[in-house]
Amino acid sequence: MKHEMVTVLDLGSTKAAILVMSLVPGGQPQLEAVGIAPCKGVRRGVVVDFDETVRAIEAAAQKAEQQLGRELGDLVVGVAGTHIECKNVQGFMPIYPRSRTITREDVMQVVNHSRHFVLPDDREQIMAIPREFKVDSEKGITRPVGMTGGSLEVTTFLVNGQTNQLETIEKAVEQAGRKVRQMVLAPLASGLAVLSEAELQLGTAIVDIGGGTSDLGIFVNGMIAYAASLPVGGSLVTSDIAKLLKADPEEAEDLKVNQGFALATMATDNDVIEVMQLGQTHKRPMQRRVLCEIIQSRMRELAVMVKQKIEESGFDGQLTGGIVLTGGGSLLKGADKLFEKELGAHKVRVAEASLGGQAELEGHSMATAIGLAKFMLLSMEDELVPAGGSTDWKERVRTFWSLLGKA
Repeated sequence: MKHEMVTVLDLGSTKAAILVMSLVPGGQPQLEAVGIAPCKGVRRGVVVDFDETVRAIEAAAQKAEQQLGRELGDLVVGVAGTHIECKNVQGFMPIYPRSRTITREDVMQVVNHSRHFVLPDDREQIMAIPREFKVDSEKGITRPVGMTGGSLEVTTFLVNGQTNQLETIEKAVEQAGRKVRQMVLAPLASGLAVLSEAELQLGTAIVDIGGGTSDLGIFVNGMIAYAASLPVGGSLVTSDIAKLLKADPEEAEDLKVNQGFALATMATDNDVIEVMQLGQTHKRPMQRRVLCEIIQSRMRELAVMVKQKIEESGFDGQLTGGIVLTGGGSLLKGADKLFEKELGAHKVRVAEASLGGQAELEGHSMATAIGLAKFMLLSMEDELVPAGGSTDWKERVRTFWSLLGKA
């Protein structure tokens, strides 16, 4: 079924963003309300200051409610961080009698078979997304319901995380007076927000460069196939500038955004900038290339990490759509050129999700939040709800074939 309205929370290292979105005639998502508040309680996807995180969620929620004119519904929360793990697992079941039609119950049963993956006691599953079905020897099937065959197999993308971290996020949302409706993998959301249908199908990697972390998602044949979180983000670049140029963080951020290049060769020997250093009363002139070399060092570290993860994924040879950068860190001038240099054969472009002229969103990277809403509004769950009618969101299985026009 398709949801008419959804409320999402993107909880990051720099901000808590809440969007309320609905489907308008024609099936396009439309923004109903937005609330954005600074957040310093999350670091690299992990809650490090519970009270600060609660305050950020409350502040964002209040702003959104003022625009909406009523209380918010339950929140769909994006999750990321190094504690999140993703795996592709297999499920199998015979069809008896062999000639009968495959039903929704069969699909749920084979997906549940794939989910019987033993996890340590301190981890739990939060998402299960069927990537591909196989009926007998026929591969590449997205919707097996109604087909006939002797066996049904599935490749399922499973997402799990540390129980204590997931529970902390859930408690923070509850402490802020809300409830968690679903947790959704952040790089999955970012990919759905900025990748075209062709890129989803061709094979494309998305790199969402946030404040504390950067999230990598690889999409193959229209489905997410791999994800990882990398412990390098834009805040580390700012920190490097502040330390090495002896500037306060605000000055360092301004230098990064307005004067910096991700590739030092983009600055000429004659380029000069002025830096206000700590303890000084006058700005000091300095070669821009010095600033850019600091930025390049950290951004190159990130690009090398991305390259390594792509190679480890096994999908390196399937990225016909190339690499797409998004998030605040991708807006650094020359970021695409640096990634192209380090990743070699892959073409790189920068993309940012947009909702068209919304003043409240200016200056903020909203790919994850917009993608969360898109996933919930357009994904399908009607045929994959547990037969027992469980209301636990962890038990539900979602597909997003409808995003690719196959509903």
